[in-house]
Amino acid sequence: MLYQSGLKSYKKKTSYKPYIFTVLILILGGMGFFFRQDIKNLFAGDRKILLEKERKNIQQQILSGNLEEGSVKNFQSAAKDYVTANPSDELGYFYSALGNYDLFLLNGFSFDSGTLVKLAYSGFNDFLKEDGSYLPILEEMYRNALRAKAIDPAMIENPDNEVMIAFGETVKQHLSRKSLTGLLTSIPYDKISPEFKIGYTWIAILGASLSGDTEFLKRNLASPESSGSILLTDRESNFLIGLSEFRAGQYVSSLNFIRKVRNENEDFITTGSWILEAKIFRLQNLHAKSITILEELYPKAEDRRPEIIKLAKEIIEEKPTLKTKLNLEQESDQ
Repeated sequence: MLYQSGLKSYKKKTSYKPYIFTVLILILGGMGFFFRQDIKNLFAGDRKILLEKERKNIQQQILSGNLEEGSVKNFQSAAKDYVTANPSDELGYFYSALGNYDLFLLNGFSFDSGTLVKLAYSGFNDFLKEDGSYLPILEEMYRNALRAKAIDPAMIENPDNEVMIAFGETVKQHLSRKSLTGLLTSIPYDKISPEFKIGYTWIAILGASLSGDTEFLKRNLASPESSGSILLTDRESNFLIGLSEFRAGQYVSSLNFIRKVRNENEDFITTGSWILEAKIFRLQNLHAKSITILEELYPKAEDRRPEIIKLAKEIIEEKPTLKTKLNLEQESDQ
């Protein structure tokens, strides 16, 4: 075979590009493995910045009384993503609890004096029966705040997380009077974030009234938030003190306070004060006086008649020889 002169033979060169690409992939994968925590922290930091930014926005909305559903939903979604990406980070559960708190407010709950007085009188059970949508939110807020504290006990230094735990304990009423007051007093008011200032004072007043810690109650009633943001009147404050003294077993003192609050209108406080006086006479073994009060109150308190009848039936069961003009059987059938 003849070859033309002056021409060079050609041999195809080997390409190393696929090998280089593979090596780069391995190097990057190795770096990702060894620095995975740093990368994870980087994304966690970004999420935290986003959450804090949205939280500031929500704080302003709460203080202005214009909480927006979109803001709350966005915050809850970001908090959920944070927990998913960082399940062992206590901050994720704190943010989730905070989202529940915001949702609680979004659903219409208000830290006002009227709600406070009614809950201090009857507790949360009746309130939650009227609107069952609040209970799951409160439960989830409470559990998330507890999870955050369980992961890192140093979360006790986070006063906002402690406020949410205290809120849950106030609703549940599982703690003793001393323990609940101890939890509430351990929270430094000056370190609480703006969206919790009113809520803390409201919760502290409610918790003290329900547990019968009158001294703690009076301290909180004297706070600027009590007469300012919550707008408690002297009449409402006296009623709350009367309730607290009743639960503390100080019946004479309780009577002095609840008798101050009555007026000619049979409103919630006036009717409640008469029912409370009937309860006190019952506890003092003056059942006949209790029945007399309830008989006189019944015609004037149409919306509280089931409560009046329930108490009257309990008194008659204790003292079967007592007679009453109230038709207990007819009322119980309605």
